Amino acid sequence: MKKYTDIKTAWTGGLDRMSRPQAVVFIDNVLVLLLARRASYAQDLGYRTYLIAPPMLEAHTEAMAQYEQTERDGRPTYDQIFPTEHFDIDTLRTLLAEIEQEADIKGLVVGNGPFCKDGLVGAHVATLAEERGLPSQNAEALYLCGNKYLMRDSFRADGLNTIDFGLAVDEASLLTHASRIGYPVLMKPINGVASHLILKSNNEAELLGNFRLAMEKLPGSAFQDFYQGVHAFPNRQGELMHFDPMRCMLLEQYIPGREVSIEMLITEDRCIPLLVHDKVDISEDARCVYENLAIVPPVRFTQEECNALEACAVQAVQAVGLKNTVAHVELRYGENGLGPQVLEINPRMGGAYIMESLKTMVGVDHNTTHVELMTGTFQPKATYDVLPELHAMMVLYAPHGGLFQAIDGIEECQALPSVLKTMQPFPVGHIIHGDDEEVSLLLIWMKGDSAQQIAETGQKIREIVTFKIDPSDQANQPVT
Repeated sequence: MKKYTDIKTAWTGGLDRMSRPQAVVFIDNVLVLLLARRASYAQDLGYRTYLIAPPMLEAHTEAMAQYEQTERDGRPTYDQIFPTEHFDIDTLRTLLAEIEQEADIKGLVVGNGPFCKDGLVGAHVATLAEERGLPSQNAEALYLCGNKYLMRDSFRADGLNTIDFGLAVDEASLLTHASRIGYPVLMKPINGVASHLILKSNNEAELLGNFRLAMEKLPGSAFQDFYQGVHAFPNRQGELMHFDPMRCMLLEQYIPGREVSIEMLITEDRCIPLLVHDKVDISEDARCVYENLAIVPPVRFTQEECNALEACAVQAVQAVGLKNTVAHVELRYGENGLGPQVLEINPRMGGAYIMESLKTMVGVDHNTTHVELMTGTFQPKATYDVLPELHAMMVLYAPHGGLFQAIDGIEECQALPSVLKTMQPFPVGHIIHGDDEEVSLLLIWMKGDSAQQIAETGQKIREIVTFKIDPSDQANQPVT
């Protein structure tokens, strides 16, 4: 009788394991709210959903509750939330082990996962996915994308057409690299975002002044949490390099030319350029570059030039080994024979209205695509046809930091015939940055019959919409 009991127990235990819930775990250390629709899609597919994230601010909790009430019939987005202030790989591994006590993890989804004091969170998540045999973006590739010096080093090692560059860790190395590269020279944080502290220097005096400014501004900046991500990683020659983003800057040759972004669908074995956004209006400020207006399909490039840009983007993605994502690759078509040049590879979807553009122009839903890529269920189409009608993204930025007191003219802007959608990322009453980086205060998605019509609509919007920001009220707050 004892033997029968043992056999029965073993059989039912195996049945329990076979019937265990399947789960998708969502992890991010910064942009948590952006994961909500992806988690909802995973729920609709039958997965349990778990979230590992910092404790939510009250405003974020309220926004999540409103989303669940209005769009999910009150259903919670996550079956369980694990709040944590620590994103080192051991902490994440422990939290995943706790989840695995009750469910089988079928996918790990990270929203952004930038550098922090605990390292590169996206790479930690990729490593944990690889340990479980799950699809990942490739942990090494995320370091090569997240660290702009390592990215250029990979390009050079793979023989890509790339500009000269160097790592400035002090004034001596700064001047040595600049002397070799030649002026004008561009300087930027090695893991910077939002065009933060992109500094152009035309001579040695400007270069020294800009480097000293950067060393002063990086600590205590809007992105100080990112710059706390001290890390070590080997270059392509196998030499282990140590990086302190707060104490160094990437130096590279300035690239004059027309700029684009290319949205790339990347699977395990395919790299598909989906869209080319033509950045027809860019402002290069003293400490930041503002991307004001982008048109899709591109209007300033021949088909041959577009093909060359797409080929360059594919080569760049393959050089770093990125997988299983929708990436945002920024390039310039360099003048004076430079040709297509990659500026950076963002291993995640671009900002502004890129998500809307993907859905409108090529029928790609980023939320569903991301979940399917990370659960190994995505099936790419043979081809992706681009809608021929011109559309555009416009961004109005904060002219400076301070207390965001008012925005006027939104209703009049929305009433313009070409305007399809607008979005206000920050509520009035919010302390914003904006002295050294892009801070988007209004996003506009529009369409038009010609580039000229779109430009004219953009000019009307600039005349209609105004912001009131009190620069005297600046709290040193991290990015939220």
